Amino acid sequence: MLNREAMMHNMSAIDGCRSYLTIFAGVGAGILGLTSVRGALGFMASYVAISLALLVAMKGDSMAYTNEAIPNHVIGGVGKYGLSFVLFWTLSYALVHIY
Repeated sequence: MLNREAMMHNMSAIDGCRSYLTIFAGVGAGILGLTSVRGALGFMASYVAISLALLVAMKGDSMAYTNEAIPNHVIGGVGKYGLSFVLFWTLSYALVHIY
Protein backbone atom coordinates (compact mmCIF):
# COMPACT_ATOMS: atom_id res chain seq x y z
CA MET A 1 0.00 0.00 0.00
CA LEU A 2 1.39 3.37 -1.05
CA ASN A 3 1.41 6.35 1.27
CA ARG A 4 0.03 9.35 -0.62
CA GLU A 5 2.06 11.91 1.35
CA ALA A 6 5.29 9.97 0.83
CA MET A 7 4.57 9.67 -2.89
CA MET A 8 3.91 13.42 -3.17
CA HIS A 9 7.18 14.10 -1.33
CA ASN A 10 9.05 11.76 -3.69
CA MET A 11 7.55 13.44 -6.77
CA SER A 12 8.48 16.85 -5.38
CA ALA A 13 12.06 15.69 -4.77
CA ILE A 14 12.29 14.24 -8.29
CA ASP A 15 10.92 17.48 -9.75
CA GLY A 16 13.52 19.49 -7.85
CA CYS A 17 16.36 17.24 -8.99
CA ARG A 18 15.29 17.39 -12.61
CA SER A 19 14.79 21.16 -12.49
CA TYR A 20 18.18 21.95 -11.02
CA LEU A 21 20.08 19.43 -13.11
CA THR A 22 18.51 20.58 -16.39
CA ILE A 23 19.40 24.16 -15.44
CA PHE A 24 23.00 23.10 -14.80
CA ALA A 25 23.02 21.17 -18.09
CA GLY A 26 21.73 24.26 -19.90
CA VAL A 27 24.46 26.42 -18.41
CA GLY A 28 27.02 23.78 -19.37
CA ALA A 29 25.72 23.59 -22.93
CA GLY A 30 25.87 27.36 -23.24
CA ILE A 31 29.40 27.57 -21.88
CA LEU A 32 30.53 24.77 -24.20
CA GLY A 33 29.04 26.68 -27.12
CA LEU A 34 26.62 24.00 -28.24
CA THR A 35 24.25 25.38 -30.85
CA SER A 36 21.38 24.09 -32.95
CA VAL A 37 20.95 20.33 -33.03
CA ARG A 38 23.95 19.67 -30.81
CA GLY A 39 22.31 21.70 -28.04
CA ALA A 40 19.02 19.85 -28.40
CA LEU A 41 20.84 16.52 -28.37
CA GLY A 42 22.74 17.69 -25.33
CA PHE A 43 19.44 18.37 -23.58
CA MET A 44 18.01 14.99 -24.48
CA ALA A 45 21.18 13.20 -23.38
CA SER A 46 21.32 15.07 -20.08
CA TYR A 47 17.61 14.57 -19.41
CA VAL A 48 17.78 10.83 -20.04
CA ALA A 49 20.95 10.60 -17.93
CA ILE A 50 19.25 12.45 -15.06
CA SER A 51 16.18 10.21 -15.29
CA LEU A 52 18.29 7.05 -15.38
CA ALA A 53 20.32 8.23 -12.40
CA LEU A 54 17.10 8.82 -10.47
CA LEU A 55 15.92 5.37 -11.53
CA VAL A 56 19.16 3.84 -10.25
CA ALA A 57 18.64 5.68 -6.94
CA MET A 58 15.17 4.08 -6.79
CA LYS A 59 16.80 0.67 -7.36
CA GLY A 60 15.00 0.27 -10.70
CA ASP A 61 11.52 0.22 -9.17
CA SER A 62 9.86 3.53 -9.95
CA MET A 63 6.42 2.23 -9.00
CA ALA A 64 7.57 1.75 -5.38
CA TYR A 65 8.42 5.45 -5.03
CA THR A 66 6.13 7.15 -7.55
CA ASN A 67 3.06 6.37 -9.52
CA GLU A 68 4.93 6.34 -12.85
CA ALA A 69 5.98 3.41 -14.99
CA ILE A 70 9.63 3.33 -16.09
CA PRO A 71 9.11 4.63 -19.68
CA ASN A 72 7.01 7.53 -18.40
CA HIS A 73 9.59 8.23 -15.71
CA VAL A 74 12.45 8.39 -18.22
CA ILE A 75 10.82 10.57 -20.90
CA GLY A 76 7.89 12.20 -19.10
CA GLY A 77 7.99 15.96 -18.57
CA VAL A 78 10.52 16.69 -21.30
CA GLY A 79 8.68 19.84 -22.37
CA LYS A 80 8.46 21.26 -18.87
CA TYR A 81 12.15 20.89 -18.19
CA GLY A 82 13.13 21.73 -21.75
CA LEU A 83 12.00 25.32 -21.29
CA SER A 84 14.32 25.78 -18.30
CA PHE A 85 17.16 24.20 -20.26
CA VAL A 86 16.64 26.54 -23.23
CA LEU A 87 16.42 29.61 -21.00
CA PHE A 88 19.72 28.95 -19.25
CA TRP A 89 21.36 27.58 -22.39
CA THR A 90 20.72 30.78 -24.34
CA LEU A 91 21.54 33.01 -21.36
CA SER A 92 24.90 31.38 -20.68
CA TYR A 93 25.73 31.16 -24.39
CA ALA A 94 25.05 34.88 -24.81
CA LEU A 95 27.05 35.86 -21.74
CA VAL A 96 30.08 33.74 -22.65
CA HIS A 97 30.24 33.83 -26.44
CA ILE A 98 28.50 37.04 -27.51
CA TYR A 99 29.39 39.60 -24.84
